[in-house]
Amino acid sequence: MGVTRLREDFVSGSLPFVDTYGDAGLGLLGDPSRRAIFELLARRASSVGELAEQLPISRPAVSQHLRVLKDGGLVVSEAQGTRRVYRLNPDGVTALRAWLDRIWDDALRAFQPTIPAIHGTVTVGVPVDHAFRVFTDSIHTWWPPQYHIGQADMAQAILEPREGGRWYEKGVDGSECDWGRVLAWEPPHRLVLTWQINGQWQYDPNPDHASQIEVRFTPDGPEQTRVELEHRLLDRLVDGQAIREGLQSGGGWTAMLELFAKAAANQE
Repeated sequence: MGVTRLREDFVSGSLPFVDTYGDAGLGLLGDPSRRAIFELLARRASSVGELAEQLPISRPAVSQHLRVLKDGGLVVSEAQGTRRVYRLNPDGVTALRAWLDRIWDDALRAFQPTIPAIHGTVTVGVPVDHAFRVFTDSIHTWWPPQYHIGQADMAQAILEPREGGRWYEKGVDGSECDWGRVLAWEPPHRLVLTWQINGQWQYDPNPDHASQIEVRFTPDGPEQTRVELEHRLLDRLVDGQAIREGLQSGGGWTAMLELFAKAAANQE
């Protein structure tokens, strides 16, 4: 099969540029000599001889690389008197740039969450093991009963003390409504939970739609603990921005941590 030319469908999803030349780099430009020729032609149109004078390769090698670049749609040529001059093909270069821009945009979206994480910090005047125990085993003593998603009024919040455990609400009528799962259980220093409540304030069982809450407990002296909370990956949630705005409007996790701190002090 001949070398596939760059076309409009190159930008829209078909990648003959990569498929035809499986180099580790950018296909046609993966070869260092070919890339050097491409860079020289980006500065000015040149003949084979003019290019060979600037490169440590022979004229036949330059001609071979030019043929590949031309067949791939990145270079065009025209006769000028007795010689043939090569220059970059604007259409091919535009298609290449569009593909690179799309890849770059995808990478940015993958590595930069569109919804910022929420943070909260509080210092409590209790030892670290006591702070961890109140936050987890005694969550029902500080979690506000009005913060629930079930149809029935909430009787208590429950967090199962193990990796893979549930955290959920139990209604006054005995019904249960999940909030998420325990991803990491490392008493008394670290806890990671999934938050699987979407922007409609409903439980979403799909783990791909789960944000994460990480809580770290750090001793700050023998009788004091610093508690730091991060609610991250909110962009995974369905309508995660609504969740962020809802949490922030109620004072955010900082307000919740203040309730926890009061409960921890009262349970000494």
